[in-house]
Amino acid sequence: MTAAESSSTEHLEERVDDSEPVLLERRYRAALRLLPASYRAEREEEMVAAFLEMSGDVPDERGPRPRWGELASVAALAVRVRLGGAGARAAAWGETVRLVALLGLAFQAMLGVYGLVGRAAAIAAHLPTPGAATSPIPVVADVLWIVAFAAAMRGFTGPAKVVAAAAGAVSLLLIGAGPAVQLTWAAPPAALMASVPPLALLAGFHAEAPATVRPWRLLLPPVAATLPLVLLSWAPVPWDSAFEPLLALSSLLSPDGIATVACAVAGIVALRRGWAPSARLALAAAGLLLLAWRLPMAWPVPGAEVLWGPAAVLCGVLVTVIVPLVVTGTRLLPPERRAKPGRTS
Repeated sequence: MTAAESSSTEHLEERVDDSEPVLLERRYRAALRLLPASYRAEREEEMVAAFLEMSGDVPDERGPRPRWGELASVAALAVRVRLGGAGARAAAWGETVRLVALLGLAFQAMLGVYGLVGRAAAIAAHLPTPGAATSPIPVVADVLWIVAFAAAMRGFTGPAKVVAAAAGAVSLLLIGAGPAVQLTWAAPPAALMASVPPLALLAGFHAEAPATVRPWRLLLPPVAATLPLVLLSWAPVPWDSAFEPLLALSSLLSPDGIATVACAVAGIVALRRGWAPSARLALAAAGLLLLAWRLPMAWPVPGAEVLWGPAAVLCGVLVTVIVPLVVTGTRLLPPERRAKPGRTS
């Protein structure tokens, strides 16, 4: 038993001898384990004392527990400390989460541009559209994702969080209102893709996060990659066996197909050029989200190999790139900040 553990045990025994409650203190200490060990070593006693003072004398017989607000504050503090606290490792994890947020918003903005331009082209060509396509809700979601991406890239993280949360909520509403088949196969990865970017944005861009304003030219790739796809989607493709290679290529020329190829290429470049661990881990996380998105499309369907075959190939490429990104990214992370000797709890 260390000196710190002995001191803590003696402290609890003194409280038992004085007939004071110890159950609530234990539960507060359990909640504080969300915080890094180095942070607890410096602040745990102070925080426990403050919590106990605010809670008053509550006997153990009443089964006291920390308030939900206190637990939420500890969880929020843990996120801030782990993603932006002292130490190079926390800074690296924070940058990873921020990059995941931006990559996820870029993908959603790409889908948004694709949807808006496609609807505008359909209206201009006076093509018949199904009832669901005439609803304004998908348009609202597309616009919100584009605005959230632009705001986050330009450093307006406060408004970006609000808009991204609204976009995620609208997208989840659309997913929940989808057909039964879609809910079975495509809903879970779509819901994941709609939820992760806003959550990463909220967690990564906290008050202590460095403010970064990215140039306007970095907002153009999602638009530049999407516009040709809209034109190709309107090109007539004959359903004939002689055109199977063209059909296979057309199945890759979609927003998620382009994003998957771009993620795989960026991952290979990151491994060869020695990118920072935060960039490698962020690309691995983005690759996992895209892998979940593409897996339903890669399900073998007899007679439709020309469609699910390319999707399966892309999934294999993603797995091949994700694994070394995760391995090298975690190995290159800076060492964790050590707790000061004699102050561990």
